Amino acid sequence: MTREPAPPPPHAPDATAAGGPEVAYAGAVTRLAAYVVDLVVLSAVTTVGSAATAYLVAVVTGHQLGLADDRDLAGLGLALWWLAYFGGSWALAGRTPGMALLGLRVVRPDDGAPVGPLAAFLRALTLPLSVALLGLGFVGILVHPQRRALHDLLATTAVVYVAPAVRRRTRPAPGPVPGQHPAQP
Repeated sequence: MTREPAPPPPHAPDATAAGGPEVAYAGAVTRLAAYVVDLVVLSAVTTVGSAATAYLVAVVTGHQLGLADDRDLAGLGLALWWLAYFGGSWALAGRTPGMALLGLRVVRPDDGAPVGPLAAFLRALTLPLSVALLGLGFVGILVHPQRRALHDLLATTAVVYVAPAVRRRTRPAPGPVPGQHPAQP
């Protein structure tokens, strides 16, 4: 009777050891750069959206919105927009515009599959916790084998480089080998 080898553990730290493709976990600098891009996009859309909302409220109700009087409403709106921007982007596309620009994606760490809506929104809700702990929630990006921050651990997510697209862009174009003549048809 022959024995088949046992399957690899589902949480193999190195996918190549499990026979899968090589996984490149995103580092701190790339993740920070993507976050800065997202903050610029988020701020621009928030500014335009806030101005449009204030204008529509003034036209429809005659009430002028202002931070002095409507601070709680503005804070709630910003928190909901934060959740919609980050959670929605991760749930629908697996990445935010900043992450897409830098070739990053949020995945499940066990199998590299896209994250579901629950994990995406949980990640968006717990990301401020990594900041609130004086930035200590981000130390995992430097020391964890899968470069997972606190919010990644809580939401069971990981951030990886989208390797095939990167490799295609950096691979030289196919062509004849120097010194050889192309084949005649």
